[in-house]
Amino acid sequence: MTLVLIGVAAALVGFAGASAIEGASRSPRPPAVPAAPVSPPPLQAAAPAPAVVPTSRAEPAAPPEAPAPPEPTTTTPAPRSPPASTSTPAPSPAAAPAAAAPEPTTPEPTTPSAPEGPPAAVLAAPPTPPTGVSIPGTTALTGVDPAHRILANAFSRAAAGSVERADLGRELSLWRTYLGPGAEPAPEGRRATVARALRANAWWFAGRGSPRARVLLRDEDGIILTYRPGQGFVVNPVATTGRWRGLNDDVPATSLAEALLEMGAARSAGERRFLAWEYYDVEGDPAAIVPGASGMAQARVALLMAHAQAESGDPRFAQAALGALAAFTVDVDRGGVRSMVRVRSSETPASWYVERAYPGEDPWKGGALNGFMVTLLNLRGGAAILDGVAGGGAAAGTATALARELADRGALTLRRHLPDHDSGSWSYYGLLTPGRPWRTYLADLNYHCYHIRLLAQLAPAYPDLGFAETSATWQGYVDAAGATCPAR
Repeated sequence: MTLVLIGVAAALVGFAGASAIEGASRSPRPPAVPAAPVSPPPLQAAAPAPAVVPTSRAEPAAPPEAPAPPEPTTTTPAPRSPPASTSTPAPSPAAAPAAAAPEPTTPEPTTPSAPEGPPAAVLAAPPTPPTGVSIPGTTALTGVDPAHRILANAFSRAAAGSVERADLGRELSLWRTYLGPGAEPAPEGRRATVARALRANAWWFAGRGSPRARVLLRDEDGIILTYRPGQGFVVNPVATTGRWRGLNDDVPATSLAEALLEMGAARSAGERRFLAWEYYDVEGDPAAIVPGASGMAQARVALLMAHAQAESGDPRFAQAALGALAAFTVDVDRGGVRSMVRVRSSETPASWYVERAYPGEDPWKGGALNGFMVTLLNLRGGAAILDGVAGGGAAAGTATALARELADRGALTLRRHLPDHDSGSWSYYGLLTPGRPWRTYLADLNYHCYHIRLLAQLAPAYPDLGFAETSATWQGYVDAAGATCPAR
């Protein structure tokens, strides 16, 4: 892993600004503003986690997860699973060819009719947050082979057609694909992530059936996994690094970063090298196994690594932060998390960092508004911490400049497309949310209010981009609907 991190750092030390990100400077940067550390905003108010969760061996009636976000396409679709990097360090991102601007596939905007207030369903109270369960270090499984045996035995006992059998079958498929005899070649980070998921699932299913409700499972190192029917518990980098619901707040940044170091999967796109903290699920297809990336996860990993660098002075963390940030210089269709978006054919495609990447599909798919704004805040926070941090060396300096440039460019994209996320009386969760038609999915009250808070947090850094004004306008929508933003 250390060699991989050094290779990523060497490949990015030559970063020189806008040309490294989009090939050419297409729009002016906003005025420079001193960066200040920003912690990832929580996604839910913390709540005590019960120790026991009801389980069932029948079909669970779990409420749906929050929708996942989209990613960008390029003119030439790439394989859904990018190849692992196995060669020597490559030149800086500036040496890589600029991505061609994709033709827009989203419809041109039309003149909206008179806005109506948000429907009652949008104003309803948010669903009950997932239950949190921690795996005690004294009972955690070690080794993949014991975990595989437990899962195989549980699968043999599970009823045909049950959700539990689907959960276990999915985990065994992951084992066969990446860890079993004859497994396909894979980056070590991917194998480590899958092994961790297998151990956590084996711990759960050794004495329980599939959960009947949403559950977050924290392993002994602080890595958080989310239960999904038909898939079991899947590693969730966003929840892990966002300290979701306080489940791993007791884990020092250095310890959590150490656990995540081995999980960074080496990827390459031409001469660019980067690291991805991966997901393996596909929207609408629980059985599919496709390594995927998330801009929100990458930014949060970079921020966590920056904190670990500041705490420890260990240069591996600055190198890992740079490896995570490098994914923002690569288009989604090439395995990265950058989507080049526009709504109108007259617009020049601009950078949007997707919450979840969908290679080969519309650039807006997976581009949740809240995830993009959280990413911008985390990029700025990581840059502020890494700027002059002890022991970071050239990697920290390069990561600082890159993170600031990425945030500034993203802020300009956000300014341009905020009006597209406004229905006239409410905000959209995203323009093209998986499973929903274009520009139809209104954010629920919880996410609309989250948009308001995130815009208010971005406003001081970008006072001339209208974020404070939009935040006030969207708060006005809440007031006009007679609603109250839930506490976070």
